Amino acid sequence: MVGTIILIRHGQSLWNKSNLFCGWVDIELSDKGKQQAIDSANLIKASGISPPDVCFTSRLTRAVQTANIVLEQLENQYIDVTKSWRLNERHYGKLQGLSKNAVLDEYGEEKYMYWRRAYNGCPPLVTPEDKYYCIDDKHRYQEALESELPRGESLKMVMDRLLPFYHETIVPELQKGKTVLIVSHGSVVRALAKFLYEIDEEAIAKINIPNGIPLVIKMTDELTPIGKEIEYLAPERAKIEAEKVARQGFEHK
Repeated sequence: MVGTIILIRHGQSLWNKSNLFCGWVDIELSDKGKQQAIDSANLIKASGISPPDVCFTSRLTRAVQTANIVLEQLENQYIDVTKSWRLNERHYGKLQGLSKNAVLDEYGEEKYMYWRRAYNGCPPLVTPEDKYYCIDDKHRYQEALESELPRGESLKMVMDRLLPFYHETIVPELQKGKTVLIVSHGSVVRALAKFLYEIDEEAIAKINIPNGIPLVIKMTDELTPIGKEIEYLAPERAKIEAEKVARQGFEHK
């Protein structure tokens, strides 16, 4: 028997609320984000899925907070939780800290959407002099050399640093038949979905991930999804919230 993945994008952060590019900047959950984490746990309870046996999350507070709240609500706080920079959000380079509306206005829709959603769309890289460089925190990222950490990433680059961790660390848990909770970020969810569901580059650019709504991936013995499409535990709400994500930056147009 092969296991199940419960995959959650963290609840709304304070910068999600303010519509800023966040990336590797360490921002906490908003009150709405905390409630979304509680709602995620309630959806998992109601689904009848086996509770998580193990949890993986990033080294960014908004994901860690979400994981902690979900596990508390599930009364599962005793399970092992592994944190890794490889589950961090995409590094948005020099866009970090900027308003999405302002970036759209300054650079235009084509460049904005290329940076946001194109598979190979990498924003301008940060330098150590930039305010939101973010990769020189040697205590937070002690498992990696600073030279290994990104200064800006495309979705492809996220996949390249995510998949070794997935194969080496997460897959062995699935092979034991465990329910694996992964609490991460929008770009990581998109990257893992692209890999597992073999989504092409054009299609993945159109997929948006809502905050705080679990999606469930039941795996075959060959470690492929049993279903052919992404399945959320609240599909109608997920559709509505994903459309809001797609419109970020365009609200004033």
